[in-house]
Amino acid sequence: MTTRRIDQIWLFGGLTLAILLVIGSYFLVIGPKYTARDTVQNDTADTVLQLAKEQKKLTELREQLKSIETYKATLVTAQKALPYGKTTNQIPEFLKQLQALGIKNNVDVSGYGASAPQELKNTPAVSELPITLNIEGSIDKITTFVKELQTEQPRSVLIQSAKYGVNEDKWTLTLSLTAFITTTQTKTITS
Repeated sequence: MTTRRIDQIWLFGGLTLAILLVIGSYFLVIGPKYTARDTVQNDTADTVLQLAKEQKKLTELREQLKSIETYKATLVTAQKALPYGKTTNQIPEFLKQLQALGIKNNVDVSGYGASAPQELKNTPAVSELPITLNIEGSIDKITTFVKELQTEQPRSVLIQSAKYGVNEDKWTLTLSLTAFITTTQTKTITS
């Protein structure tokens, strides 16, 4: 009877050891593999989602690229309105534009005076340039000149004050203008 009992103890001991080996191997070997698989599947799902977002952005950028010429034209217009000026502040070019505008409207544009640029407090990348300008001609032509100065010429200009006078048939208008420049240089685009 003792031999049978020893065989039963060995049998139950062997079964217990086998069960412990199966459970231990599951927690030590198989369980971490499932966890690693789940992590990889989650990462793959996140990557697929990110890829879909990036493909959508790429599609939007391709659509915007079709309008690149419009964007370039807008940039050229903005650069003309608010030019970059570090040394000359673009004053000579602007005065030439004013003279050409005066010739176009048959008025005499003279008496230029420009002050040092002053940085704007609310917009640190933009400086204002006070300019004084004298215009002589008939009242209709001066009015046309001022309208074109404010609406058609490309440079961003603000009229601060205006004084007029008349001498015989010639009207004289003295304008105090503020032209603007930027201290941020952008790539120059030619259209």
